[in-house]
Amino acid sequence: MNNEQKPYDFMKEVVRKQPVDKAELLKKAGILLGSAAAFGVIAAFAFAAVSPYAQSVFGTDKSAKIDIPADDIPEEEETVQNTEDAEADQTQNLQTAPAAALTLDQYKDLYSSMMDVAKTAQKSIVTVIGLANNTDWFNQSYESQRQLSGLVVANNGQDLFIATEYRIVENVERIQVKFWNDTQVDARYLKHDPNTGLAVLKVPLSSLSAEDAADIPAAAFGNSYSVKQGDPVIAVGSPAGYPSAVSYGAVTSMDNVISTVDGEYKMLNTDIAGSSEGSGVLINLEGQIVGLISQNFAGNTGNTVAAIGISQIKPLLERLSNNEPLIYSGITGQDVTAEVSEKTGIPEGIWVDTVKADSPAMLAGIQSGDVIIKADDTDTTTMSKYQDYLESCSQNQVIQITALRKGTEGYVEIVFDVTLGAL
Repeated sequence: MNNEQKPYDFMKEVVRKQPVDKAELLKKAGILLGSAAAFGVIAAFAFAAVSPYAQSVFGTDKSAKIDIPADDIPEEEETVQNTEDAEADQTQNLQTAPAAALTLDQYKDLYSSMMDVAKTAQKSIVTVIGLANNTDWFNQSYESQRQLSGLVVANNGQDLFIATEYRIVENVERIQVKFWNDTQVDARYLKHDPNTGLAVLKVPLSSLSAEDAADIPAAAFGNSYSVKQGDPVIAVGSPAGYPSAVSYGAVTSMDNVISTVDGEYKMLNTDIAGSSEGSGVLINLEGQIVGLISQNFAGNTGNTVAAIGISQIKPLLERLSNNEPLIYSGITGQDVTAEVSEKTGIPEGIWVDTVKADSPAMLAGIQSGDVIIKADDTDTTTMSKYQDYLESCSQNQVIQITALRKGTEGYVEIVFDVTLGAL
């Protein structure tokens, strides 16, 4: 056997780089740039087409934020003077020109005019329907529904925002809204306020025809701060518990104050017959909304219509429509006026009635019986002022609340650092 190893031969080559074809390179670069430009144009058109839908679903359009201008509270002295002047003018008119009794035709024309005002306002009133699936005794499924009135409070060009009561949309599978012209579409729950029980729904304008969308106006808001006792008002919606109703009456009282967590609301009580299931709005003779009927929140017997003054809840409706946090400290209280202070010896300010468990106020050390006099450098000696200040704050903001606490030697001042929460 021949064990000699044979030599290996390796092929020797020299590798040279291929010359650059500049013409071909420029051609490929042109094709690449042209493709990029074409893709950019297509993407722009696609974004323009999809953007309105995406914004209505995800709420990404910051320019579409809802803005509901707040009302200024009239000065007390000016209000008193205006009232005195009006009463003096009325007395003078009665003395110089006794009013003639209305004829039947004039009486009819009066109610006809008020009905015309109500019909205009009714275009902003909707019926909110909550649908839920239930099971009977025989384990058979059936669909139940309940309904209340709602109000179109805003239109941002993409969606309609509708205020109603949370109890109608709580624990339901489907929400529908029926407009004044009988158009009925699905709505989406957006946010609610646990204190007032008010909720805001959203209806995409894309679910309505262009004709319907143009024929459904947002409500015309009035100033409830200017409403006086005895002013005529019209209840529209479901004041007595059944839909599409119109009732007439007058404001009988504005002194009924309902306390809530971190605030209070003055009710507009009327002599209009109502129901514990009533809903809708109060309007003035100019057709402007001055109150939202909320019988449960009013806490009355349901015999007459009561409404939350619209001016007090405009900031709330704006926050709910924008799905913004509702700032929360967690106290309920009542005002200690100069008169009450003189009789009881309690300092002027907000007497803390209760502090909610695990609330920011409780965690900061505020207790029942403390008297709040200031938030940061702002005078907050009334619940109204305290409520207004909280509305200007943000979630997780730390504010200093100054309060007076009674000790063995009288009231002493304590400053609490409160980290605000949100609902």
